[in-house]
This record gives sequence, C-alpha cells and structure tokens, in this order.
Amino acid sequence: MIKKIIFILTLITFLEGVSQYNSALLSKNFDKLPEEKIHLHFNNNLLLTGETLYYKVYCLLTENSFSKYSKVAYVELINSKNKKVIKHKINLINGTGYGDFFIDTKLESGSYKLVSYTQWMKNKQSFFEKNITIINPFSKKIKSNNDSITPINQSKLTVNLPKKSNYILSSPIKKRYTTREKVSLSVFNDSTKYHGTYSISVKKKNNTNLNLEVTASNSDFSTNIKKEKIYLPELRGSLIQGKVTSKSLKNTSDIKLALSIKNSNFLTQTATTNDAGEFYFNIPNLTKDKVYIQILDKQETDFEITLIENNGLEKEFNNFQKFTLNKNLIEIIKNRSTYLQVENAYYTVKEDSIINSPLKNMLLNQKVRVYKLDDYKRFKSMKETFIEIIDVARIFNRQGKSKIKVIDEKASQTLSYLPSLLIVDGHILYDHTPFIDFDTRNINTISIIKNKYFYGNAIYQGVVLIETFKKDYFPTSKDIKEFNVMQIQPQKKYFFQKHDQINKRIPDFRTQLYWNPNLNTTKKEITFYTSDVTGDFEIDIHGFSKKGELIKITKTFSVK
Repeated sequence: MIKKIIFILTLITFLEGVSQYNSALLSKNFDKLPEEKIHLHFNNNLLLTGETLYYKVYCLLTENSFSKYSKVAYVELINSKNKKVIKHKINLINGTGYGDFFIDTKLESGSYKLVSYTQWMKNKQSFFEKNITIINPFSKKIKSNNDSITPINQSKLTVNLPKKSNYILSSPIKKRYTTREKVSLSVFNDSTKYHGTYSISVKKKNNTNLNLEVTASNSDFSTNIKKEKIYLPELRGSLIQGKVTSKSLKNTSDIKLALSIKNSNFLTQTATTNDAGEFYFNIPNLTKDKVYIQILDKQETDFEITLIENNGLEKEFNNFQKFTLNKNLIEIIKNRSTYLQVENAYYTVKEDSIINSPLKNMLLNQKVRVYKLDDYKRFKSMKETFIEIIDVARIFNRQGKSKIKVIDEKASQTLSYLPSLLIVDGHILYDHTPFIDFDTRNINTISIIKNKYFYGNAIYQGVVLIETFKKDYFPTSKDIKEFNVMQIQPQKKYFFQKHDQINKRIPDFRTQLYWNPNLNTTKKEITFYTSDVTGDFEIDIHGFSKKGELIKITKTFSVK
C-alpha cells in the first residue's frame, strides 16, 4: 500500500514538471497500481443517419468504486476497416461523464464498434467494447435477405438486477399510453439501499430480430496486456505532451515553456523540459481545439517544438458482425426515416443547450488592484497610461528593451531586481517591447498584483494582468507556435419535450422520448412525454449503487 501511494505521488510530481523521470520505476511497480475499467450506457445499438447516439461513461476501479484518478475518458466509433470515424474526449467528474454522437450522412451502412477507455487503461490495452449497427438510407444498397434471421440470444441480455428491483421503480407503470401523454415514474422509494449514480434512456424498441450483441466475449470489458510503452494517467485534465529538439544539438533540458489558449479565460500554464527534452501540460476542461506554445527563456530559433499525438488503442478488431436487411427492418427504416425528416425540419425549436463551465482564474485569488480605464481620462499611449493612472507599476527602458515593472516599496532589495510577469488576454509576454506600442483605447482593465509571485518554477516581483475589450489580443512574436489538439466535449442540457399550448401545433415524431445522463435519485418522480409515434417503447436504467453494485433495469410500455 505504501509503495502504491509513493508511486502515485511520483506520477503527480512528474506531471507537475519535475525534469527527472525514472521509467524503470514505472515498469517495476506497474502491476501494484490501481486498475481502471469503463462501463458505458448508451441509448441504442441500431441507428440511422440523422439520429443521435447518447452515452454515459462510468469510470471504475476493479472493486466497482468510482475512480478518482483519470479526469478524462475517450469514446470512439470504429468502422469495420478499423478506422476511427468519431472520437470524443470526455471530462470525468467523480468518475462519470457523458456526451453524444450525431450520426452523419458521411457514415456508411455497416457494423461498428463503440469503444471507451482512459489513457491509464491503454497500458494494458483494456477497454469497453460494444457492437453498433448504422444504416445510411442514402449510401450504397445493403444486401437484402427475405429469409428469417436468427433471433437474439436472450441469454446474452441477462442483466444483474437486485432481488427487490422495486427500489428502482417503486411503483408500476401503465402498460399503455396515448400519444403526447405525460408519463410519470416513481423512482427510488424511501429506502436508500440502491441510491447511487444512474442514467436513463426511453426509446422506441427496435424489434429487428438482429443479433447486435458482442459475441467474441462474455463481457463488455476486454484486456490485451501490453507494456511496451507507459501511458501516464490524466490526473488533472487533458494531458498535452511534447518534446523540444535542438537544430544545433544544444542541451534541451530545463527549458521553460508557456501554453496559452486564444479567446479563452484560461490562464497561461508553464512547464519545464526534462533531461530528454520532454514537457507535459495538464489542462482542466480543455474546450478549444488549438493551443499556443512558446519557449520563454531561450532563442526559439535554435529549437523546435513537437507534440506527441494520442492515437488511441493499439488494437485492430476482427469480430465485426455482418447483417442483411429483411422485410421487418426495411419497414422500420422507412418509418424512422420519415420521422427523422420531420424532426430535423423543426430542429431549431428542439435544440439542446450548452452548459458553459468557465475556468477560474487562480491569479484573482491574490490581492489584486484593478484599474478600469474607462473610469479615468483615456490616454492613447501605454507610457502615458502607466505614468498618469497606474501608480504601482512603471515602464523602464534598458539597452533598447522595454519592461513593465511592478513597484513595491516593501519588497526587499533582492526581490526588487526580479522581473514582473506580464499576461495579456491569457498570454504570457516574455518580451514586453512589442506590446508597449499597443493602443490603450482597446484595453478594458489593467490589474496589478504587487506581491512576489511563484509561477511555474520562477519567482516574479508582481504580476500585470491586462484584458482587452474583445479578449482577442495575440502576441506578434514568431516564437509562439500553434498546435491542434483534441478538445473536451461540451456538457449539454438535453432538450425536454413538453406538450402544452405553446407547442401543440409542432409535430412530434421523436423515437427517443427521453435521455438523462444524470438521473437525480433524490427526486421522487421523473416525467417525460410520449410523442406522435406509436408502438412499443423501452425504459432502460443503468448505473451503480453507492456500494458499487451494477444496476440494470428494463421496462416496456406501448403507445396507441
């Protein structure tokens, strides 16, 4: 246990920028570390182009407790040629996260794999795996077979239910409902035995007699041990790793770098290369697909920065299931295609909404003096502004270079010689000179931290934070490089259909009646509405109790 704690602390220390890294220690202690696994709850294993696959990620340890290690999970859709056609990166909060795939018309009809894993799981190439069938009515013709198809093996659909499943649905639902009727479910009675984390899907049953279950394994979770390379866990967010190389064979260790994100509240991060010239940034809630990295303390022209790509699992699947059309499936496709066309025509009134999760600026936790320039007489030049308005900072010129310096009369003589940190719209400016000519009429606020400040592995005498009105300032230096990265999928509040006077004239042909990835177990009742679509529907609840018990429950009802 002590070795496990020491090793995890070693990982954390390494990810915070320590230059020494002992890969032999990782390999030696690897089998003693906690193992993660993924359980994925998703709404449908048969989808048409234009529909959406919703999913909930449960990241667990081997004893089914939620993992506190990985903060990021990956969800991929892989076609029968083992090509990743969709890849998502999901934020994990307390071991869970969620997202959705829109099934684009570019996807061909066929069998696919839905796969999920964390970067830590890649060390043993372990992953969640399920078969998905996608039908594109606009792509090439699918082989048809009018003969009957072998029905689903019901033994594969066996679920682990508690003996008293009425703890989940504490009152029975009706067998039949009418169109546009309100459905109420009483969830979780007074007992808290099965309270935990759950997701719920309510959709029209497929009734295709297609065997879409995984047949290569008795489990959704597969492992293929491989230790040729060590993958570090994403303990604090998206792990961006790269390497600095020298064009003139110079030493690439202990080089300071800064990473910033354009048009974002994200505060620049710094890192230092290790003995191999490698660097690591941990970015919480990475919502942009581009980052900007610059070398702070060297002439960048002597060095080159490259990022190490995250290529996913090192596995090729060969157990894709083949399927052919029958009369029943053809009829289902026709009906669902009609429903989709109507629903998509009214998409603008049924949109999901994005939940904004702004990053907190940790610098503002310090004692900050804020100068809102509109509160003062405006001066065009930066020099005049700092002379007439900013009384705790000055602009100094030395050997043809300009520096903005925070003045603190209480600082010791030693600290007074330290540079001040200048950050403009989230970007660190190592060279202040180009910014001195910036038109201050575009600046909204100038904030000053007078005290000494530890940032990365350096000490600064104060910080100058400048924010423009548009928050779009970008350094003119050629030293800053742009890199494409994989962003976190935004969290959504999914559309909830109500039937009232406001929308009674809007058609409702939803086959997915309800999806909630975060079922509130404290509510005594959940509600949703049926649509104008008739037939058999299925309520599917997945999740884990606080004791780590996997709960799956399915109920059916019909709409006439």
